[in-house]
Amino acid sequence: MNFINSAPRPVVGGTPTTQASKGPYLELSMYKEVPTGEISLEEFEEYALDRLRVLKAIEEAKLRSKSEDTIQADVETLLKKHMQGSSRQQTYRKDVLSHHILRLAYCRTADLRSWLLAQEALLFKFRFKALGRQQQVEFFSSMGLPYHAISDAEFEELAGQLAAVLNACGEWDKAKAVTSSSRRGDTHGLQDIGRAGAAAAAAAAAVASRPLFYKVPFQAVPDLVGSRRVLLRAGQAYVGEDQVYSLVVGAFRSCLSASLAEAARAWGAFSAAEADRLAPLVDSLPSRSVYGSDNRKVPVGEISAGQLAGLVAGRHFPLCMSVMYERLASEHHLKHWGLQQFSLFLKSIGLPLEQALLFFRQQFAPRTPGDKFNKEYAYNVRYNYGQEGKRQDWSEWSCVKIINQEVGGACAGAGECNGGCPYKTYSAEQLRAALSRLNCNDKVIREVVDKARGKHYQLACGLAFEGITGSPQETGINKPSEYYASSIELATQRAAAAAGANGAGAQQGQQQQQQGQQAGGGAVQPQQQEGPPQTPAGQRAVAAGIPA
Repeated sequence: MNFINSAPRPVVGGTPTTQASKGPYLELSMYKEVPTGEISLEEFEEYALDRLRVLKAIEEAKLRSKSEDTIQADVETLLKKHMQGSSRQQTYRKDVLSHHILRLAYCRTADLRSWLLAQEALLFKFRFKALGRQQQVEFFSSMGLPYHAISDAEFEELAGQLAAVLNACGEWDKAKAVTSSSRRGDTHGLQDIGRAGAAAAAAAAAVASRPLFYKVPFQAVPDLVGSRRVLLRAGQAYVGEDQVYSLVVGAFRSCLSASLAEAARAWGAFSAAEADRLAPLVDSLPSRSVYGSDNRKVPVGEISAGQLAGLVAGRHFPLCMSVMYERLASEHHLKHWGLQQFSLFLKSIGLPLEQALLFFRQQFAPRTPGDKFNKEYAYNVRYNYGQEGKRQDWSEWSCVKIINQEVGGACAGAGECNGGCPYKTYSAEQLRAALSRLNCNDKVIREVVDKARGKHYQLACGLAFEGITGSPQETGINKPSEYYASSIELATQRAAAAAGANGAGAQQGQQQQQQGQQAGGGAVQPQQQEGPPQTPAGQRAVAAGIPA
């Protein structure tokens, strides 16, 4: 398809020389030009998902209130991991392509546009801040942005007035830095950067040692002008280096917002033209899980239908599945989508088909006779296990799919009985009550409710895990089985630690007893092992406090 030129784009500003430009940041772009050329469908999907991994990781870091410096380091790691190509040209190609693919996928609704705009602006901000001063100046010039770094001569001329403005605003440290730099009489400015030999190195060191100011049109900073926080001269406002970050990010947001609106208007024509090929792929991207099926392995070994009650009682199920289990136990019925979601989850955590049929038949029995269950419901369970229909090995629903699943009819409250995410469908009161029943920490409950109210449902689930188990959840919850796996693993580790401590105490007591018997002339009898050896599944169940 026509998407991007195969020929690489010329490097902006020449060959990079700073450490930042040799890293994963390379040349930034305002993404104003739509790329053309050829790209395979495999690359199309891969590039989009890789960029989504970066954006969603940044969103989660921001929501977890990580510091700017921490997120800055995280961004560098994420870009190296997911966006680095085999060459600088390939990295730039992937950056441009992935941005435009997501722009197309997220243009259709106001919520999607708002999310992409916020995350892309954050990514742009951290990438821009990672560049050196000279690269930032070159970026402004190459993108046609009216932000011009002042020369040393102009800095010397205006240093007193700049310092006075900073003092008036209470920024005394910055004012002192401006005054001290002026008194040193630095004579090497931005115009000197790039000269050969020692002069270039001295110039770069000199610029790095003094505050940098930019001239921008005064109408670009009306808030700063209105609060008298900038120096005005001949229609130009002189803003500091830290203030120009917000200016360039604002310009990027405006450009992207206009482009998303334009893409939304063109979506109808695109979806009609690509109905049989690209449109379904693009349409599915916002609901796709960005983590592979092997992101976190569920502990090995099968579980039985009889163990499910113990797993729920042990608080190993995520809230969505715990609610469905309780609803099934009380009402003895699940509608179609609820049965699909719950049975696929049970399959993913190790419940075999025969045990699944036994479990659901028992739960449905008070309302559904056996022959009716076999006729109306057993097929769906066997289908999910790949024994009917397409005979495909179906995977469990991801959190994204559960959150976005729309359920109509009498059971429109998806979290109530037909599947869905309680953090989305529950009211604040219902959520507090449900988490309280799971003995979640009161302080954490308040944080979970706040995150759910802010539509950060997966982060709310991760916080709930921490409040229920008392252990941090750093990797995020992307599938219900990942919550289960983390909970079982934690319980197993704690049981092993407790057993080790008890074993050490018992061994010490046995040694003391043996010493006493030897002193008294008694004989020590070997202890007999009771019961059959545990299977791996039984060991895991017993370690987690579940009847095997």
